[in-house]
Amino acid sequence: MLYTRAVDGWRSRRRREAWDEAAARQRPELRCHPDDAETVTRRLVLREALAKLTPRQRAVLVLRFYEDLTETQTAEALDCSVSTVKSQTRYALDRLRRIAPELAETFGHGIPVEAR
Repeated sequence: MLYTRAVDGWRSRRRREAWDEAAARQRPELRCHPDDAETVTRRLVLREALAKLTPRQRAVLVLRFYEDLTETQTAEALDCSVSTVKSQTRYALDRLRRIAPELAETFGHGIPVEAR
């Protein structure tokens, strides 16, 4: 029994390695990449900062910058005026800069709120 279990383990390991190599050739994005800790940290900080915004501010930022909608399209989606979209965007970005100053370059300008 121990012998057959060992042989099964070798066979499955060889099959798994062969599949990994074949998959990597067909789909390069499946190859292992080193963990980019800075990117992961930045995403976590951004997620926590976005959670501290009001729902409307979060919606405006997602529609404007993630969905890449214009101010007019965002206003139509949220059923509000274009000036409301502009002001909510400004307030949300200012608040994000204060909550997470290490992400200031992500939101543009790269200038801390205190320096302006």
